[in-house]
Amino acid sequence: MDVHFIINEQAGDGKGAKLWANLRLNTSYPFHLTERRNHAEELAWRLAKQTTVSLLIIVIGGDGTIHEVLNGVAGYPHVTVGVMKAGSGNDFARTFPAFNSLQEVESYIAIEPANRKTVDFGSVKLSASHQRYFASNCGFGLDADISLAVGQSTIKKTLNKWKLGSIVYALTVARSLLAFKPFNATIQMDSDTRIFENVWMITVSNQKYYGGGMKISPHSIYDDGEFELTIIHSISVLKFLAVFLTVFNGSHTKLKGVSTYKSDQFIIETDRVVGCHTDGEYIGTTTDQPVICDVDERKWVVADKREK
Repeated sequence: MDVHFIINEQAGDGKGAKLWANLRLNTSYPFHLTERRNHAEELAWRLAKQTTVSLLIIVIGGDGTIHEVLNGVAGYPHVTVGVMKAGSGNDFARTFPAFNSLQEVESYIAIEPANRKTVDFGSVKLSASHQRYFASNCGFGLDADISLAVGQSTIKKTLNKWKLGSIVYALTVARSLLAFKPFNATIQMDSDTRIFENVWMITVSNQKYYGGGMKISPHSIYDDGEFELTIIHSISVLKFLAVFLTVFNGSHTKLKGVSTYKSDQFIIETDRVVGCHTDGEYIGTTTDQPVICDVDERKWVVADKREK
């Protein structure tokens, strides 16, 4: 099995650089440093395309870097993705076991065949010309506005230095709440169509976590060929805050105003333009066309370092 490293040295306010500096002293594996947004996707795609030999790509970075890599390798079954976490949220590593050392990587590749898991991949089509993909989740409304605010936050860097990066998500909620106006949505799933009023956010999930440890979709299974939709609607600001406080342990799904559904496709229409994110990365807004979220025909493969 060939092994390549893709490293985002800027991840976690320099955690990526620090981790790689220590690892590089003891490894001769080929490595690739990201230089700009979406560069990890380009690097991963080139590596996947240039060989048919079993390839393990180790990602050193946060959820954003992992999101890019998976967009590059989805549909290439000979490629396995492994992670050494270096971000602030690290939600990916809450579901999939991360490598903690070079010794663990060496132990993993020494066993044939390698222990791998095939994972569903998501597609979200905002319009005929705007389609993106996600590994963990995509979201609409306040969900996306918070992602945008976090990405633009001037205090995130400071909190990362204090190892408090995950609370940026909580700190930006109040400001986003004040500016946000709920919307109405019509959602079609299978043969069922439902109308929701005063919607705060809609999240389509393939795994449990997002936002630095929030258990938004506690019943998600990443390889069952279906996604889970969580919609928060018809509640006041104060009740929304109560929901937000319970999302960290997943008990929000029991509260009034939180509805959940399961399907391999959701068609979403909103009565006004709302923002959208994929895996926490803001990608733009809805249009006057229905948004289609479904399970993509491609899959990706994750390294499972746990013993068989």
